[in-house]
Amino acid sequence: MNTEIKTYEKAQLLDNIEEYIEQESLSKTIVKNLILTIIFSLTILFPKIYISSQIYIKSVQINKLLNEYYSLKAENSLLASKIEKIKFKNRMEKLTF
Repeated sequence: MNTEIKTYEKAQLLDNIEEYIEQESLSKTIVKNLILTIIFSLTILFPKIYISSQIYIKSVQINKLLNEYYSLKAENSLLASKIEKIKFKNRMEKLTF
């Protein structure tokens, strides 16, 4: 009877150890799959994030250049009108003499 209990306990311990090993290997595979999923997601998302930020930076630069262009265009039209006034004034002065 004593040997029967010992063999039963041994078998139960072996079953418990096997279950623990299976759980540990399962958790290792889950962690491994999780890490691979994160790495895969980052490799896919990183270019999208990079491209989006580059598009934003370029659009900011374009808007800055457009604002400068419009202000220079307005200044050019002001200068052109001043030149026309000066030309008109010069012609009038030449006619009076």
